[in-house]
Amino acid sequence: MSSIRAKLRQLQRLTQVSKQTAEELLEVNHGSVNAAADYYFSNQSKFRSSKKKKGDENKIRTIFKKYADDDDPNLIQEKYSDFLRDIEVEEDGLGSFGLPWKFNASDMGVIEEKEFVTGLSEAGADSIPKIKAWSKNVLDELESEEGYKEFYNWMFEYLKEDSKRKTIDLDISMEVWQVIMKDKFTFLDKWLEFLKQETKPKINKDVWSQLVEFAFYIKDDFSNWDPAGAWPVLIDSFAEWMQGQKQLTGTQ
Repeated sequence: MSSIRAKLRQLQRLTQVSKQTAEELLEVNHGSVNAAADYYFSNQSKFRSSKKKKGDENKIRTIFKKYADDDDPNLIQEKYSDFLRDIEVEEDGLGSFGLPWKFNASDMGVIEEKEFVTGLSEAGADSIPKIKAWSKNVLDELESEEGYKEFYNWMFEYLKEDSKRKTIDLDISMEVWQVIMKDKFTFLDKWLEFLKQETKPKINKDVWSQLVEFAFYIKDDFSNWDPAGAWPVLIDSFAEWMQGQKQLTGTQ
């Protein structure tokens, strides 16, 4: 069921059609998002009335100004927690990062006016009640494996302090993992414990992106881990460390 919902949301993002139209497109195209999108764009005249109505940008700008920084009215940073509170999204929860993903924010911890207005206009959300509903849809999307992985992989570039850098600082990675991988990675606490005793581990894009694959793949007893597999060295080292932890526990 979650896979179907994820396909519907993906198709709606691509085409901006209503949920009902998206369902019809997927049914006609045997559940293929790409085929459904191709069919829609090849026959747009049939679907003009079903396209999602954009939000009023002037109303959205008014909302933005309420939360904009006092010293820089083009940014939301200092009052981001106020915005989250008003739309009933937990400040220390997954949604606090999920919304910047949907805004396609370029700088960590900052939402620019253009990002805010464009994102909410495309979503048709030009009032606080509509933004609340939209944010709940974002959280629903993050519950699906497909939606979560898309979000998670986007986070790597978002967290980099410099676009030219190829790694994320370990402290930042660990702090963010505790928020976004909670309830997603069974061995999150062990992973963080392992990293603390490693000598300057590098969190590059390969490690970042493969960790989420590992989290969804690995069994509770690590029986499907293959030492000769293609995991990054750091993740293989973690698996070996976990095997050692199991052996120590078994001998006690």
